[in-house]
Amino acid sequence: LVKFVPEERMRGRRVAVVCNLKPAKMRDVMSHGMVLCASNDTHDQVEPIDPPEGVPVGERIRFEGYTKEPEAQLNPKKKQFEKIAPDLRVDANGVCVYRGVPMLTSAGPVTASIPNAWIK
Repeated sequence: LVKFVPEERMRGRRVAVVCNLKPAKMRDVMSHGMVLCASNDTHDQVEPIDPPEGVPVGERIRFEGYTKEPEAQLNPKKKQFEKIAPDLRVDANGVCVYRGVPMLTSAGPVTASIPNAWIK
């Protein structure tokens, strides 16, 4: 992400974060979450996905029809995120989806500035 989005564009920005990952050291700093980003096929465009204005900070993103409660911490050996990642996409309208179902918040769908992209 550091190669694509300068720090000044990240400061104060609202982002979607996977926060039940096992903490890991990255660039000599402990990371406690992963910012979800949209990326084109050639991976030369990367941008954080955008929760809608007005959504409370920390609100859980949901997908209609998926009701399972998240695990407190994902087991890195099970590669759970890697299993769902191929189904996380941005559609042609810029809406973030999982298996075609929009990522939703209380203020509407999560979007991205890169249409037809992967979410990683």
